[in-house]
Amino acid sequence: MYHFELKQSNTIHKKYRIDSFPIQLWQIEQVIIDRGYDIIISKKISSTSVLGRTIYLPVVCDSHARVYLSHELGHILSHSFNSYTAKNINISKCECQANAFSAYFLMPHVLFESDAQHLDAWELSEKYGVPVEWVHKRFNLCQLGGLRNVQ
Repeated sequence: MYHFELKQSNTIHKKYRIDSFPIQLWQIEQVIIDRGYDIIISKKISSTSVLGRTIYLPVVCDSHARVYLSHELGHILSHSFNSYTAKNINISKCECQANAFSAYFLMPHVLFESDAQHLDAWELSEKYGVPVEWVHKRFNLCQLGGLRNVQ
């Protein structure tokens, strides 16, 4: 279903030679910076946002920062419109696409699906450095793609 997002995540892994997990924050930041964006981390905000060419990130633990930054990277790679003027249906679709990119990027297709055969959600969360709820989101992508025996 999210084949474009899967392809994009694979392309970024290859281009930046990302092959160990969890992905280091500096690696995600570098991909974002290479696309001409700045990142500002602030204690004054509670959620991520992109204004112009700046990503604003709240102070959070590394697992959440990985998810937030890769989610915003998904938007950068896929969407080029102003969300303030977009219709709600477009915003919802774009959020789902950015979530799918983030899940595929942080938990790569072949590796994750192999690990999912013998690791539980908490072990996968630890291995990939993401909150366990993101492991469940990734499981849903497996089921959409045909992996049926995921717990």
